[in-house]
Amino acid sequence: MASIHVKNIGPLKDTGVVNLKTVNLFIGKQSTGKSTLLKILSHCRWIEKLLCIGKQRNGRGVKYAYTHHYRFIQELIKFYRFDSKFFNQESEIKYIGDAYCIEFKGGLKSNAKIEPIPGAAPYNAKLSFIPSERNLISAIKNIESWYRPKDFDVLFNFIFEWDEIRETYTRENALQLVVTPQLEYFYDKNKGEVLRMIDKQKEFSPFYASSGVQSALPLEVMVNSLVQMVGSKANLSKTDLMNIVADLLQEDSAFNKDSIESRVAKNLLTYKGAVFFIEEPEQNLFPESQAQLLYHMVAAIKQANEKSEEGHSMISIATHSPYILSALNVLMAASEAYEINEAETIDVISEKYILPKGSIGAYYITENGTVENAIDSDIYMVNGTYIDGVSELVEDRIDKLNDIICQ
Repeated sequence: MASIHVKNIGPLKDTGVVNLKTVNLFIGKQSTGKSTLLKILSHCRWIEKLLCIGKQRNGRGVKYAYTHHYRFIQELIKFYRFDSKFFNQESEIKYIGDAYCIEFKGGLKSNAKIEPIPGAAPYNAKLSFIPSERNLISAIKNIESWYRPKDFDVLFNFIFEWDEIRETYTRENALQLVVTPQLEYFYDKNKGEVLRMIDKQKEFSPFYASSGVQSALPLEVMVNSLVQMVGSKANLSKTDLMNIVADLLQEDSAFNKDSIESRVAKNLLTYKGAVFFIEEPEQNLFPESQAQLLYHMVAAIKQANEKSEEGHSMISIATHSPYILSALNVLMAASEAYEINEAETIDVISEKYILPKGSIGAYYITENGTVENAIDSDIYMVNGTYIDGVSELVEDRIDKLNDIICQ
């Protein structure tokens, strides 16, 4: 089982070992470290992908690159726009993935340790970090033509990914949106991104859409597009393949030619999963729409794992929304009910949303920088305290005010 453990980085003091599931949800107040944890996890998962596919860094293997010259920590800071003061000599990261283990201890002048997990096969997956600033893609026209940060950061990377992925859907193959089912999206070479009203056939730019549509659109398109790539041929050059073989030989000289060819063909020439890290999917959305969007993302991850039996697909979400947690509760209850009576369960909720029991994790980031398991193991649901703790405070104050009013 993959896991992440972070100590003394920014607001995070000690997360404990966070065991990663197919769906992972991190909730907490603002500035408690939800995005910090999400970004560290994304960084480790991305390096694991590079290790698996044998990508080179400055003429060196990936393992060498990220275990020397402080590259692991420096790239984490620059790409995810961390304050360097987040890190000190007490900082620690331990990531255990599907194929590699990554450990980091110390401050800005420390290196990471990377080791392959014995017996684990490398694999190739599509990865995407979808930032909270994603609505800028629609809210600012031609943002890809003028946004040029000093360092290649997470927002620029998402804009770059969007520029590649947005053409997936054409006028003849439009994507019907989940949050606003009366709209469908496609890309036109002359007009750019287009939203079309299905019933009226009216077309307009996302620039003129509501803030909710602008926030949800890039998320929906990105998730759908990358999931569709699972099981398809990976974009690997001959150089990539040579580097993969070289790395495999370096890790285990006992490999023979046939076993290497088999391992590469099975795990790396096709995408074996889709992995997403998403900040605040609830942005600008009505509670019902938040739930619909979560269900859609869960269905997409389930589809990705069904297309590739290895189960490398995963979605991790940072959120403030109790409605997202409530929607998650429905999915968890459905997982349990499905084991008891499949037919009756799918009368309540579509089977495409139902994951095997134990596939969902929910974690509360405290103000003290620790992480609590938000799931009540006895009933396999999110503890109500984490869903709507504010309501108790509101009700208590209303009761006291009513006592005053009724005097």
